[in-house]
Amino acid sequence: MSIPVFVSIDPNSTTMFDGNPVEGRFMGDEIGITVDIQNERATLTEPFNNVEVSMAAIGLNGINVIVNGEQVHVVGNYEPDNITFRACASLGGTAAVCNSARLTRAGETVRS
Repeated sequence: MSIPVFVSIDPNSTTMFDGNPVEGRFMGDEIGITVDIQNERATLTEPFNNVEVSMAAIGLNGINVIVNGEQVHVVGNYEPDNITFRACASLGGTAAVCNSARLTRAGETVRS
C-alpha cells in the first residue's frame, strides 16, 4: 500500500529545502518524503521543520503537506467510510489534522 504525499508551497512566502528555495506544488517523493506504514499507522517526516508525523492508516488515501513560511500543515485525507473524529496536534511549527495524530521532534512527542 502506497500513500501519495502532495506538497504545496505558499506562493507568498519563501521556503527553503536543503539550502535552496522551493516553490509550487509537487509530489513528496520528489524531495524524499515517504510514508512508512506499520501496525495500522502511517508515518512520515516532513523535512521543513523535521517533525515526524504519525496518523491512523486505515482508510488513508493521501497526505497533503502545506508549507506557509515556517508553518507546516500535514493533513490526512481519508476515504468517506473511514472519516472519524479528526484530531489536531502541533509541535515545532508543524500542525497535523488527521485521525489519531502523533508528532515527534527532538525527543518530544504530542498526541491528540
